[in-house]
Amino acid sequence: MEENSIFAREKLLHARKLLVDQLPSEIYEIIIDKIRPILIVKFTKSIIVHILYNNFDEYSYQINFSKKKFDRIRYDNYDDKWDVISNPHHMHPRNEKSPIKSPMVGNPEKDMLILVKVLKKLF
Repeated sequence: MEENSIFAREKLLHARKLLVDQLPSEIYEIIIDKIRPILIVKFTKSIIVHILYNNFDEYSYQINFSKKKFDRIRYDNYDDKWDVISNPHHMHPRNEKSPIKSPMVGNPEKDMLILVKVLKKLF
C-alpha cells in the first residue's frame, strides 16, 4: 500500500471512530473495504453511509436512503465544475442532481461532527 493510501485509510479509521463514538446505538453494521479506503456504515433506520478518501485529497460522504436515483445526500470535492461558493466542495441535496455549497472540507475531525448532526435529524 502506498503512503498516500495509508494516509487515506488513517482518515477513514478516524472517521469511523468519530461516528461510533457519537452514534453507537444507531449503527448496526460497519464494513471497511480491504482494498480501497471506503467505509460503509449501515444504520438501524435503513440508512447507509459511504465514506471515501483517496490519495488525491478527495473525499465523498454519501447518505443513501434507497436505491432510487438521487435518493441520497452527497458531499464531495471530486470535481470543480459546479458554480458554488465552496468550490470544489459541494453538496448534492436529496433527490437533486445539482449541488449547493457545502460545509465539508475533507477533514474527518470537522466533517464527521457535521455528518453526525445531519444523521441525527434523520433518525
